[in-house]
Amino acid sequence: MNPLITLEKVEKTFTDEEAPTHVLRGISFAIEKGEFVSVMGPSGSGKSTLLHILGFLDTPTKGAYIFSGRDINHYSEDERAAIRNDDIGFIFQTFNLLPRMSALQ
Repeated sequence: MNPLITLEKVEKTFTDEEAPTHVLRGISFAIEKGEFVSVMGPSGSGKSTLLHILGFLDTPTKGAYIFSGRDINHYSEDERAAIRNDDIGFIFQTFNLLPRMSALQ
């Protein structure tokens, strides 16, 4: 059985007018279905960037992200949205609540 998530030498670089910023460099690991994983590290170490990639909110600059046996580059935007809705759970640092609605709504 294949892992649910596989990262192979994933890199993420942000580029601005001054210089590129290498946030992730050669990250590789696999997560099996049903496995619990935590991401820990000091501020600025790339945790949020990694989680954005794992949650289909961003894509790697280099390397491969395989989800459920398929490279994420082969998923359409609608398929990615469906995966975020059905398969991946998020708890954001900023809760993204709508100020005009209660938590119950």
